[in-house]
Amino acid sequence: MSNRLATRIGLPAPEDRLAGALDLVRFHEPTVGALARTKGSLFLLAQVTGHEPALARAAADALAQVEHDYYYDLSAGALGALGKALAGANRRLYHQRGRLGIPRRSGVSVVALAIHGREAHVAKLGPAAAVILRGGRMYELPPPPAVREEDPRIRERRVAATLGEALEIQPYTWQGELAPDDRLALVSRNLAQVVGVDELKHALSGLRPAAAVEHLERLFQIRGGRGSDGILAVEITALPATATTHHLEPVRPAEPLAGLPDQSPVPLADAIGRLLHQIGDGWAAGQRAVGRGVLYAFNILFAFVPRRRPEYPRQILRTAVVEEGRRRRIGLVGMVAVAAMLAAGSTVASLPSAKPAEAIPRAEVARTAIEEAHTLIAQVEARIDGLDLIDRAPESAKELLNGAFAALQRAAGAGIPPAALERLRTRVDAGLDEIYAVARIRDASVVTSLAAAFKDVHPLDMAVATDGSLWVTDTGRGRVIRVDPLNGELRVVYRAGQALGSRTAGDPWLIATAATDVVLVDRQRQAWRFDLQEQEPRPLSLPGLDAIAPSSHLLSALQHRPPLEIFNLYLVDAGSGAVDKWTPGNVVPVVYANGPEPFLEEEPDLPAAEARDLFVDANLWLLQARTVTRVNFGTPQPQADYSLDSPPDGEVRPQLDYRILDGATVGDRELFYVYDAANARIIAFQRADGSFVRQWLAPRLGPAAGILDEVLAMSVASVADGPPVAVLLTPEAVVRVVLE
Repeated sequence: MSNRLATRIGLPAPEDRLAGALDLVRFHEPTVGALARTKGSLFLLAQVTGHEPALARAAADALAQVEHDYYYDLSAGALGALGKALAGANRRLYHQRGRLGIPRRSGVSVVALAIHGREAHVAKLGPAAAVILRGGRMYELPPPPAVREEDPRIRERRVAATLGEALEIQPYTWQGELAPDDRLALVSRNLAQVVGVDELKHALSGLRPAAAVEHLERLFQIRGGRGSDGILAVEITALPATATTHHLEPVRPAEPLAGLPDQSPVPLADAIGRLLHQIGDGWAAGQRAVGRGVLYAFNILFAFVPRRRPEYPRQILRTAVVEEGRRRRIGLVGMVAVAAMLAAGSTVASLPSAKPAEAIPRAEVARTAIEEAHTLIAQVEARIDGLDLIDRAPESAKELLNGAFAALQRAAGAGIPPAALERLRTRVDAGLDEIYAVARIRDASVVTSLAAAFKDVHPLDMAVATDGSLWVTDTGRGRVIRVDPLNGELRVVYRAGQALGSRTAGDPWLIATAATDVVLVDRQRQAWRFDLQEQEPRPLSLPGLDAIAPSSHLLSALQHRPPLEIFNLYLVDAGSGAVDKWTPGNVVPVVYANGPEPFLEEEPDLPAAEARDLFVDANLWLLQARTVTRVNFGTPQPQADYSLDSPPDGEVRPQLDYRILDGATVGDRELFYVYDAANARIIAFQRADGSFVRQWLAPRLGPAAGILDEVLAMSVASVADGPPVAVLLTPEAVVRVVLE
């Protein structure tokens, strides 16, 4: 029996459908071997409830999003990728429901079928159904459980009857084996109820898929059906096994000189070529000899040039005179210090102070402000049935806390010391942190102190290699420092000015890492490659660096063909605003024979030259001051389709200044982590739709209070479970923080 299966599908003809039917059918059978082996074929049906044109657009967008996410996601199996794609389409439709103008009583239900090898995977949201016909019996997929045996989690998943009704919904899934002559169908619930289950079963079992679909559509119209009429039929057939009909035989060349070294057909051409090479070598050796002779001649000539004899002191000062001069200088310094103290005292005495007539009103203002802050905080912290106002009415609690914050500002302006208001300010900040999803960093440790280990250190950037080592570029003395994250050991692996073969190392400029290499570009437009085991700089040919603007600062690398240890390089040219891409050859170590190619196919909404950071995975992401530009395979996405949500605390922190971007996978969630320099915080966003997740601030007091004031580079490691760990590069040290 053959192990290969093929599909034969049947679709409804557009001219045979009713005018008001909005259901959509979409399928994709890959022609590329890699997609066919890893993902298989995908069949989709969207059941539309309603008659508004916006529903058809929403259904088409949802099916396109499901197909893209299913073939794009390689982090899970076929069933997991199908469920995640359906959940992602639900979240996208949830956020865009108002923009698309979808009425409340209308909706879109989607059922998806993936056939991978001899397995079928089904995922659905809403009433649209999938059925399988085997051995003369028809079953619904996924099979509905009995009411008494139904899992409460399944009932929770089936609460939402349409896409976009709720934000977080788990699709209903099923997987199973397929056999030849199986019949499957994706069918609208409305069509199945009008034509009847028996008629649906007889049509699928007795007719080919196309004829069965045509028969069911006509029967639906004859019986007066209206509205949703979507159907897609699939027949599983077995492909015959191939047989070997002819054995290949090796062919040997009849040429007797095959395999011998190539020689020129022109007589004496090889001998003349060798002679010319010898003449060229002799000419170069003669030039070097003449140069050495001229140098020696000038050295001998300069040896006879007369020089001025050094003059020695003719008198020695007496000790008393020297001591008197020292006392005179010390006295002059003392008089200058006394004059400075008198000037400082006069300045302090002349500063304006509160008059007695103004001191009493200012004290009254401070007292009133503190009492108001006490009252507002007490209202927020008052508990009813074990819940404070933040749990019962977050919006009211936010208004009261903002009022308390303003009252404390008035008290501080009236002359109350900050230390006296610290306890009240801590209570206000704790409430605002809970409302605005703010977490304070509690676990922070120093990996290594660069300022203590080196003099004149000015860190520029940091790259985290695949083995976990940290590579820091220092512009103070032109160094590249490797940091061991386990024990904090430091090692200088590159210095500006050192001789590396025939080249001289320049000041570090750009750094990136991928596979088992670290790539460095210096200010002399030279590229270097560091192997993670050898940790020695090797020259790397990177054509086209001379055309890069000096103000460029974004370089990233992505492994080209895992597990091959070669990678693509991406660079943002700050002068032209282009994104250049270097593609390697299929050799190890990596070699770039050709110059860069432009990666962007069109101009993005926000200029790429103004990008703050660059992140590359399967897509390319450009971090701007307030959002991110997503580039899918060279095509920038409009900001209306993808952008980062604004943090919820815009009333308190209206200014945004995003500087650093990194991505990580936490559990089954793919997140972006962004450093906001305007507010000294780290913000997490969903990578799929850019929605806000959480933010972290430094503690108000303690040694780690200023840990996020100035961050130069950031790397967040992916974790399967538990909070992720971020490694931060500050002007003086490398710090590790836990984002709980």
